[in-house]
Amino acid sequence: MKNKKLTFLESLMLVAGAGIGTGILTIPYAIVKIGVFGTLVALVFAYAASAFMYLIIADLTRNSEKPEDLLAILNEHLFSGKGKKALNIAFLVLLVLLLLENLVVYILCAGNVLTDLLGLNDTVTKIIFYTLASVVIVFGVKGMGVGEKLSMLLIGGVVLVLMVLSFINVKGSLNFSFGTPNTVFAVYGLFMFAFSAIFSIIQVCNHIEKKEQTGKAIIGGLTLNALITAAFAVAVILGSDTVTEIATIGLAQSIGIPVVRILCSLLVLLAMFTSFWSSGFAFSDVVSGQFGLSTKISWFIATVPSLIIAVLLPLGILDYVQIGAGALSIVLVIVVLPAYFNAVKNPKQKLLLGKFSRNKVMISAIAVAIVLMAISSFIPIN
Repeated sequence: MKNKKLTFLESLMLVAGAGIGTGILTIPYAIVKIGVFGTLVALVFAYAASAFMYLIIADLTRNSEKPEDLLAILNEHLFSGKGKKALNIAFLVLLVLLLLENLVVYILCAGNVLTDLLGLNDTVTKIIFYTLASVVIVFGVKGMGVGEKLSMLLIGGVVLVLMVLSFINVKGSLNFSFGTPNTVFAVYGLFMFAFSAIFSIIQVCNHIEKKEQTGKAIIGGLTLNALITAAFAVAVILGSDTVTEIATIGLAQSIGIPVVRILCSLLVLLAMFTSFWSSGFAFSDVVSGQFGLSTKISWFIATVPSLIIAVLLPLGILDYVQIGAGALSIVLVIVVLPAYFNAVKNPKQKLLLGKFSRNKVMISAIAVAIVLMAISSFIPIN
């Protein structure tokens, strides 16, 4: 792969694939608890907040001298003075915990589905997934871009087939209610997590071929994520007797056609691969930047602990998803927004947010939306 830059389509798919992970599997279960109208409200607010937030991250990255990873960006625009080293260490710890949590979720989801499909020990299936996911490191960022593109095309195809089969074999129905404010609030947090693509945005900004297409790639990826997530949720709810916490399990059991079980398993694996790659590369970039190691060595130093945690810890998948939503919001509010304001005082690149880039009302609204995301992670879906 001589051309190491990402095409527009690869960049768009990278943003979409980074978010299509656990969210697409857990949201159908949450939707049946609140109904369609409550879900639409949660979706609209989460989409709008995510779109603005990711353009903010893109502008922050594009106006940094060393935009290789989030920690390097914050060192340039936020951490300074006598406390710089302490702040650097504190955020490094927080970033490591967040990335580890993300990777653990992907391994847990993939391992559960492989165990159900193959009948193997769950520890073995987690190791199988991790091993297959790690192959991409051989091909670097360009390999990740190509992998994300192919995976997302397959995911779209699988969701389309599942929708057709669900419409043919309708077992459930859409509940057109609003739900309680608490449950809508909780689902809003899940959507925010499902759209999470903070690290892939930094990767797109650094590696896209045509810099002027960055904004379109980011919004296009977020939109594709939302459309596929919504389409899959409809397919699951209509085709399932009972919507399970991991949606593909209930759907496969309800339709009862052998090929559906295979398609559902393929969907989960592809979704976990796309998200694992983005977070894994982001983590390895941090390790490489801190210790000056090669990308390949950094990858394994960064990702092996997630496999160990996934094997040893007993928490359920939905627990990890909600914990991740809260942790991500802390990162965004505490460090990213202040760094952004410092970066755009004298911008080096044209700002994607344009006239909204310094709008205090808009930025404050985004901050509130992220704080609400953190609070929502403490509200149970059940």
